[in-house]
Amino acid sequence: MSDGFNTTAVVVTVLLLATTFVATYFASRRTKTSAEFWTAGGGMTGRKNGTAIAGDFLSSASLLGYAGLAYLYGMDGIVYAIFACGIFLMVMFLIAEKLRNLGRFTFADALATRLRSGPVRIVSAISTLFICIFYLLAQMVAGGVLMEALAGIDFSWGVVIAAVLMLTYVLFGGMLATTWLQIIKAVALMTVVALLVILVLVRIDPNPLNIIEQAISQSAFGDHFLATGNSFKGPWNIISMAVAVTLSAVGLPHVLMRFFTVPDAIEARKSAIWAISLIGGFNVLIAFLGISARAALGTGGEEIAGKGGNLALPALTVWLGGGDGFASDLLLALVVAVSIATLLAVSAGLVLSASSAVAHDLWAKTFHRPEREEMAVGRIAAVALVIVTVGATLAIGGTQNVTFLATLATSTAASANFPVLIMTLLWRRMRTLGAVVGALSGLLTALALILTGPLVWPSLAPLLSDSLSTTAPFPLAFPILLSVPAGFLGCIVGSYLSRESADDAAFDELQVRALTGAGLDKTKTLAH
Repeated sequence: MSDGFNTTAVVVTVLLLATTFVATYFASRRTKTSAEFWTAGGGMTGRKNGTAIAGDFLSSASLLGYAGLAYLYGMDGIVYAIFACGIFLMVMFLIAEKLRNLGRFTFADALATRLRSGPVRIVSAISTLFICIFYLLAQMVAGGVLMEALAGIDFSWGVVIAAVLMLTYVLFGGMLATTWLQIIKAVALMTVVALLVILVLVRIDPNPLNIIEQAISQSAFGDHFLATGNSFKGPWNIISMAVAVTLSAVGLPHVLMRFFTVPDAIEARKSAIWAISLIGGFNVLIAFLGISARAALGTGGEEIAGKGGNLALPALTVWLGGGDGFASDLLLALVVAVSIATLLAVSAGLVLSASSAVAHDLWAKTFHRPEREEMAVGRIAAVALVIVTVGATLAIGGTQNVTFLATLATSTAASANFPVLIMTLLWRRMRTLGAVVGALSGLLTALALILTGPLVWPSLAPLLSDSLSTTAPFPLAFPILLSVPAGFLGCIVGSYLSRESADDAAFDELQVRALTGAGLDKTKTLAH
């Protein structure tokens, strides 16, 4: 690991990013309408879109965070990765095809097919902004940490540089540029991870079971290294984490938005299948690399890995290259390059999703402003969102594990969006007030429980009052076991309290459209 400017890392990163900027340039020339800007004109194939979804979901939290958790806590990190493998099974079986048949640009479009447009778009935009800011924090922290530790750039400047680069993709290329960025990044990411696994088997032991045994012997947890509860104590914490990870993609707005980039439901299903395959393979490999880092580095690598374990994978990479010389520099440069491309790609998708909520759901559909103004408003919203996120990132610093930060975002997404989406699609009695109350109930409950939970409250309490106890009022790290039921309960209570008259015809029409795509705008751009 270098404490100064890493020339090799910078050169490789610039070469990889140059490839993505070429894609952005050509995408900007083909992005003229709002449909092309937000959804690439709906012309992506399932294979391309599935690869892009995998790129969207395989964030810096996955690359650095999963490996770091497996290195620090053993089985807890593996559990994170295993449950993340099943994420898109939920998406594929529950909503992928229905969402594509109903929506146009955002998931609020699907809700508006049977509920009053204004209220559901406003509350959807609010939840989208909160979720995207949480998730962006994880990406920006990873960017600052990487540039500080591996390229010799100060954390604050690293965050700012990452933000400027990420905005370039959004402002000039829109969804088409972001999609190709995700595809390039996903291919590079899988290639680098596969290379590192091969080197681990060559350098440590060709038998993975022997590597696991060495990791156990190098851990302070001993045999308990392969038991749950090293990071979060008690079974309910493990269960809440598993549920949070499994439900995450069902409510993430930037992932849901990707199902509108394909022409029909068949391609949406193919997208989910490709995403499941790539994400599953990646997560198994990255968890193995985290265990391998423990076997190779032992407890002596914990200082290098950092408090959150975010640098365990780069530290393993240096070790695999021999610790010094060109081989280590080159391997480290590959990890740095793909890590930075990863966080930029995911951040671009998040910002695009948040800006579409402001420009499409609020500006065009709620305030009824001209559609031709959408892209300009979206670009302004993107800049404002990034400024807010950069400020928040600089405030919290770079010591928090990025997987934890990302899982807070996914918990909020599952709590605010998942109940409303499912109840709108499946429950005849659902009303607009139910959607509003359900989304706000899930969102506010998740935020309140996160703030009063064991990973935030001990730092927050002294800031509020010296007399407050640092023992967290809410014992679980993730709020999802209470916040998701709160979202469903809000949908039910709000719907029964609503005076809105029943509209069985609208529900029946939604069911037909969700299953068949009848009435869906088939307009497409030229093949991408």
